[in-house]
Amino acid sequence: MIQVLIADDHALFRHGLRSLLETLDYLEVIGESDDGQSTIDLAASLQPDLILMDIEMPGCNGLEAARKIKARFPRTKILIISMHTDRSFVRQAVQAGIEGYIVKGASFHELRLALESVINNIPFLSPILLGPVLNDYKNLTPEDEANARFEKLTSREKQIFKLIVEGQGRQEIANQLFISPKTVDRHKINLKEKLSLTSELQLKNFAKLLNNK
Repeated sequence: MIQVLIADDHALFRHGLRSLLETLDYLEVIGESDDGQSTIDLAASLQPDLILMDIEMPGCNGLEAARKIKARFPRTKILIISMHTDRSFVRQAVQAGIEGYIVKGASFHELRLALESVINNIPFLSPILLGPVLNDYKNLTPEDEANARFEKLTSREKQIFKLIVEGQGRQEIANQLFISPKTVDRHKINLKEKLSLTSELQLKNFAKLLNNK
């Protein structure tokens, strides 16, 4: 059973979405929130498998909440459900690490497709969003792509990336950040996976792309 948290500041929308989700026998709605910070708090306490989240919410918006949740709980999947179709919102959401993005005008059939895709680790975008996103992708420079991947790192991973590029070794990094060498190793594995890199030489070449931006 997939446990779901619904995050939207409109109570009627939350209740309507909950009713639809309750018709699916593989989902269980375990909580609702109406702002970004409470969504972050519930993600920590309930640890849902999936969060259905709006962008426009009071205080901490959905994009910022998504960044913070993915940094702390990378296994939690996030499906954005938003009225915004502007490619800048889609780009920011993807950079935040979300797994799917659909528009609020989508049909229940499209919602089911999105849910099934995200649950099965297949990214999903509403068809209406694909044209602008593909155009954006065509225009991306290597520097743009490097920066987009870099922004997926946590603040600690960015610190360690910087120290590696500066030539500091495992123990030096551990001493400087007051963490254990094993923790350094774990962060290095995570950041290499997120950047799709395998060696420290590749990390240094990647850093050159960031500096050229």
